[in-house]
Amino acid sequence: MPDPLDKVIFSLSALLGTEVYSTKGKVIAVLCDVVCNKDTGKITYLILCPGSAEEQTGEPADYFAIHHSFFYLGGPEESLTYSPKLGNDEHSFFLDLPEQYGDTDVKDITDFNSYLYTHTTVAGHRSDND
Repeated sequence: MPDPLDKVIFSLSALLGTEVYSTKGKVIAVLCDVVCNKDTGKITYLILCPGSAEEQTGEPADYFAIHHSFFYLGGPEESLTYSPKLGNDEHSFFLDLPEQYGDTDVKDITDFNSYLYTHTTVAGHRSDND
């Protein structure tokens, strides 16, 4: 029987350029970059570009910086999944991005959820009272 700890170590760089899924299994974005804290090396934000990998030709139109706490690895292929229920409200904004994003309009999670709501059928949480 394999040791469950064998799956703890993985390379996030292997996921760059791959599709990000909703909890319902729909492709919602592509992982464009990973931003780490310069002092600790810990992952802070994942930079997403909306759409599928097939739609990504040339420079993406939009970038979204989303705190890593809104994602998990799941499914049979260990794909990256976004869940708006996971993250903490304290992480719903970003403070600093690397210098290479200085002239780029990078949006936050509020903008990303708005994008999902208007362009897909996966945004938000719906209760029976909605």
